Parts: sequence; structure tokens; C-alpha cells
Amino acid sequence: MKKTLLATAIAGALGVSAAAQAATVYDQDGTQIDIYGRINFAVTAGGVDDAKFDGFDADGNPVLVQTEKTSGSEFRDVNSRIGFRARHQLSSDLQAFGNVELRPRMDAVNDDGITVRNTFVGLNSNQFGMVRVGNFDSVFYSAVTSMFDVPEWGGYTTLDGGSISSRGDSVQYSTPNLEGFQAHVSVKHLSGNGQDIGEQDNSSTVSAAGAVSYEIDGLYLAAGYNQSKGVSRKTDRGASYDGGAAYAGGEDIWGVSARYAFTPALSARLTYQEVASQFDQATLEEQKNPHRLIENLWGLGATFDYGMGEVYADYYRVRMALDQIDSQNRWNVGVNYRFSEPMYVYAEIWDTDFDTDDSVSDLNDDLGYAVGIRYDF
Repeated sequence: MKKTLLATAIAGALGVSAAAQAATVYDQDGTQIDIYGRINFAVTAGGVDDAKFDGFDADGNPVLVQTEKTSGSEFRDVNSRIGFRARHQLSSDLQAFGNVELRPRMDAVNDDGITVRNTFVGLNSNQFGMVRVGNFDSVFYSAVTSMFDVPEWGGYTTLDGGSISSRGDSVQYSTPNLEGFQAHVSVKHLSGNGQDIGEQDNSSTVSAAGAVSYEIDGLYLAAGYNQSKGVSRKTDRGASYDGGAAYAGGEDIWGVSARYAFTPALSARLTYQEVASQFDQATLEEQKNPHRLIENLWGLGATFDYGMGEVYADYYRVRMALDQIDSQNRWNVGVNYRFSEPMYVYAEIWDTDFDTDDSVSDLNDDLGYAVGIRYDF
């Protein structure tokens, strides 16, 4: 998901500021309704074929069995969407708002259904802050990790891409902007209804997250925590996530990030993220795709605006959760060209592991490619 103006994107993710290309379709009696969206198509190729973890061989190396071809060329929809944003001015300092966002697959005729995303209601005050209820990205993602969510298709690596302990049944509060400082907290309700009655605790619970950020001149700093409470395990609660999920590799995710604009055209970004309470190796092996789970990562990236578009690149050093899988180096590079403010074309290349051990190199050392076109409205 390309973010042209990072500061604006982060503010929009945490609040309800209007999208840059949003069109007002109703404005009367203090109520304003905007429509916004994007159409994003790409042809992708390369990357990693899907593989299933099948234990370890006699030498302790992970056995990965190819299950499905995914590295061939494909014309695909890249997170196209349409949304409606409503605001009503209750007083000079208090605003009620609501948001509905839908994501159909737009690249071909289909009956796949429509994904419901970013649907919430709330109140916003310059003096007291913002509260919202519903379905939205995690505060950890919005404040800490979203600055690396630059590529349109491949290469973005994180412990929380927005879904951890969020995207449904959630409540969030953000303080006002206090001379560049903001704090954000959220809780997600996890219901025990519908679970089997047995020895485990089936009571409802919550999973919490929080983040703080500070911005001054061209510098942005953020730190965050996501509880990522594990449930539906034999030794834990029998509650369940409705929308979003816990991180499969453990609980208590934390991270920090920084971004600095050296000039209006050039900015750099840095992040560190870690799973503080990682599951033991036996529990990890029971998860789906345990060979992809991450213990911690460093990330370094930069974006340069050359006038008619941007060049962007990121590098990650990733420590894997399974002891038998070596640390990985991941990178991505992309460039876009703008025909106009709402429409641009892009090309990207990425590698998810370019110096891993020989036992899995035949699966993970393939480059991925994407070329596409996007129109925002």
C-alpha cells in the first residue's frame, strides 16, 4: 500500500481526516459525506511458491513440501477499495464521524464476496482527543509499523500489518496532538461464546495495544506494544477473535520506529520489532506455516521524490522463530511515475531471503516482481 505523504497517512490512519482524493457527495446541515477509494491492478511474477512445513529431516533441517504454484505470472487486484466517510459537526470542537470501507476483487467478474474493512463510528475533539468503536487497523501498526508499508505488492515485512488484536470488536482512544506528542490505546473484545465447554476457561477477555508518537520538524518517533493475547489453545482461554488475530508466534509484541526527512524530497526510516513472549519450539511447530514466523527484525528504508514520482527501498534483517531456520536478509526496491495526482504506474522487485542456508534456498531465493497501475479517488 503506497503512502505518498507518510505523516498525512499516519494521521489519517489514527483519525478521520479526509482522504486526499475524496469527493464530497453530501454537505448540508452540518453533515458531510465523502466517497473515496482506489483501483489498483498489477501483473506479478516470481517470489516464493507456497510450501507446507513437514517437520525436520534426520539432520535437523526443516522439510518444506511445495503445495501450490504461486510464482507464475498473474494479473491481480491489489487491495482495490471503495469507502464512505461521514462527519457531523456537533459543536465548534466536537465532531461525530463514521466510516464504511468495502474491498471487492475488481480485476475480473467474480462472486467472491466483498471484504468489509475500516468500518467504525466515533467522536473527535481537538481538546479531548478521539474515540472510535468498530473495525480498524491496530494502533501499533498505525503509529509504529505503517511507515514501512510502502510497496504496493511484495516485500513489506512486519510483526503487525494492522490485523493483530484489531480489525473488529475494538475500541480506541487517541489523545489530542500535544505539540507533536500523541498517545493511543485500544482494546479488542474476545468472546468465549460458541466455544466447547470443558476444562479450559471460556470466559470473554480483551487484548490490548498502545502506542506513543512524537513529531517535530522532519523527525517522527514512535513506540508501541500489542498484547496479541493467545486464545483457543488447550492450556489457555477458549475465547476467539472475530476479525483480526493474535500473532501465531507468541504474545507481547513491541517495537519502535523513526523517520527523518532530510529534505522535502528525501526521507529515511528505521524500525525494530520483537515478540517478547515467544512460544516454545513445540508450540511453534504446531502453528500454520511455522517456518515463516519471526522472532524479531530490524528494518531500514528510504524514499526519494524525484518530481514525477518516487523511488523507495527497504532492507530487513529477520531472525526467525524456529531455531533450525537461519536469520534472513530481505529487501525490496520500487519506483512509480505519476501521470497526475490521482494516477500512477509502478514497478517493484523484492527478495524474501537472499543468503539463507542451502536446505531451503531452492524455495526462498527467487525474486518477486510486480508492475501495475493505480488510480485513487
